[in-house]
Amino acid sequence: MNRRKPIVVGGLLALCFWAAVFAGCAWLRTGPPLEEPVELIAVLPLDRADNADPARLPPGAEETVTAQVYAVLAESPRFRFVPDLTVLEALRNVGRNLELQQRAMALGRAVKADAVLYGTVERFVERQGGPYGAKAPASVSFGLALISVKSGKVLWQGRFDRTQQPLATNLLNWWMFWRGGPRWFSAEELARLGVEHLLDDLGRRLHSET
Repeated sequence: MNRRKPIVVGGLLALCFWAAVFAGCAWLRTGPPLEEPVELIAVLPLDRADNADPARLPPGAEETVTAQVYAVLAESPRFRFVPDLTVLEALRNVGRNLELQQRAMALGRAVKADAVLYGTVERFVERQGGPYGAKAPASVSFGLALISVKSGKVLWQGRFDRTQQPLATNLLNWWMFWRGGPRWFSAEELARLGVEHLLDDLGRRLHSET
């Protein structure tokens, strides 16, 4: 009787694992295509969320996430985007007192982009400890949206909100370990995984057949 317990337990664990994998694969499904064609994207540097807790969002966090957005765009053949230096030059003539969507559209018109990717960072908490012995995990939260310069419609939006957990605690986070390895991520690494996760979805919608 005792000899069968490991087999039963192992089978249950395997069943739970594959159930989590199939559930986690929901993010791989292609959503509906964008309402408008988009060939060229500009990136408005991410902003700090108005309601962010300063203790959980250190200075420079928004620049770090923005840099990850550019890095992921540059590594993907799905996207054509305006170089960051061109964006920074154009922003000199865009009013900083504009609301976020208005500023995004003004940037898009200035650089002749079809749409602008913009967003806010709410949380960027660094892990405590090393990659294989963290006392507290990294925790990151930010949102991205794509707005049409022509119509002003928000064509796509997504949010990443994660505090890293051990794989054994939450099997739905298997994709993070698959991409980043079995370790504790830094806040920047976790943000990178989040950007990849969101832009994967955007890229599939961008090129979905209607």
